Amino acid sequence: MMKAWARLLGGGLGLGGGMLAYAWMGERPRMRLQVYRVPVRSSRAAGLRLLHLSDQHLGGDSWVQKQRLRRLQVLLPRLQVDAVMLTGDFLHDQEGLRALETLLQMLPPAPLGTYAVLGNHDYAQYSYGELFRSAWANIQHSRESQQRLSVTGQEVRRLRRLAWQIYSNERLRFAAVPNPTAELQALLALYDVQVLLNTAVPLGDRGIWVAGVDDWVEGRPDVAQALAAVPADATLWLLSHHPDVAYHVHDRRLELVLAGHTHGGQVVLPLMGAVHTQGTLLPRQHPAGIFDDLPSGARMVVSRGMGESTPLRFRCLPEVVVVDLVPES
Repeated sequence: MMKAWARLLGGGLGLGGGMLAYAWMGERPRMRLQVYRVPVRSSRAAGLRLLHLSDQHLGGDSWVQKQRLRRLQVLLPRLQVDAVMLTGDFLHDQEGLRALETLLQMLPPAPLGTYAVLGNHDYAQYSYGELFRSAWANIQHSRESQQRLSVTGQEVRRLRRLAWQIYSNERLRFAAVPNPTAELQALLALYDVQVLLNTAVPLGDRGIWVAGVDDWVEGRPDVAQALAAVPADATLWLLSHHPDVAYHVHDRRLELVLAGHTHGGQVVLPLMGAVHTQGTLLPRQHPAGIFDDLPSGARMVVSRGMGESTPLRFRCLPEVVVVDLVPES
């Protein structure tokens, strides 16, 4: 009987280890091209093709990042698009600026321009390592045994609260290390990327305006300010890193929303769905893709993203998104 239980336990540990290894290196380098056909009400937009990139989470050189960049070097120049939309989280840490410049050099020509918003990680890196280091440092700095016991209890409760937030799919913000936001914006400007922080610009002379909202978590989002200059008869598109912004906009001019942030859940389990959708309103069973339940009547495309905050993906490939706008039937 004991041998049977030992074999069962060993098999379970082996299966779990294999799944963890697959989640770490099986899917993360496998960048896919995802094409969405999105119906639009306005004839101004029908027929346009958009490239939507999100959540690169670029950092220092790693084998996964190198493989992704090689894949993008093949994939991106072949695409013919009218405009490029970048919805934030370019950086994982400050070392990602060099890799971002490599990516920007790969972008295909965009006759109608390239536009971007910033994500929460473009302002700060959330570091599990820093989280545990700070907890250990706080404990070590406690000189008396009674004080050390009290501090240890506080840190354990803090980590337990974080675990509960992940499980209950709440919005996370912890151990934030500043990222070089100003340098990032300067680099984007160098490559003619218009960063839209609570502002809007016309998309050529088509009567389409593109608005961008600052990040919902780390930035200073102001939807009213972003839409203030948009003409009353314009067709409106909205870029937002965090998809929840779209559920706070009731403007009927709004036709299309592009967002990211959820990473598609990264780890998607049978029956349960996404383990964590980054604390958004989106359901675990549908944390990315096309959404048509917005109060404005617009449609939203949420990308699975190109990178990760935690280096795991399971049943959730990273993606480059192309949006083909078609007439609404």
